[in-house]
Amino acid sequence: MTKEQEVIKYIETRIKICNENADICDDNDFDEEATYLREESYMLETVLNMLKEKDEQIAKYEKIYKEYDCYRWVKELEKKDKQIDLMARAIDNYDSQLEINTFRDKEHVKQYFKEIAERKSKE
Repeated sequence: MTKEQEVIKYIETRIKICNENADICDDNDFDEEATYLREESYMLETVLNMLKEKDEQIAKYEKIYKEYDCYRWVKELEKKDKQIDLMARAIDNYDSQLEINTFRDKEHVKQYFKEIAERKSKE
């Protein structure tokens, strides 16, 4: 049982106890105590509902996350970042090994560094 499940179980039990004791207090003319217990029960129910709403929101966003397969996009962005780093390093350390004029167009440049990035990530 997770910590949150334990808390939810405790709150549900406490709500039940508060309501039962409030009824007993009503029967014995302890109106002030009954009011306090009912207020506590109301506050606990509010917290419980907030927890349940949070769980629903988490489930909703997990579903969206899975639908859009964010993990795949993150990996793709990491590959692109590595490719850009390699391109920047090559430009920064320009020497005769990199002949910029040998590239046909920007797609050719991208493809060249993409292949280098893939080779380096396999190493």
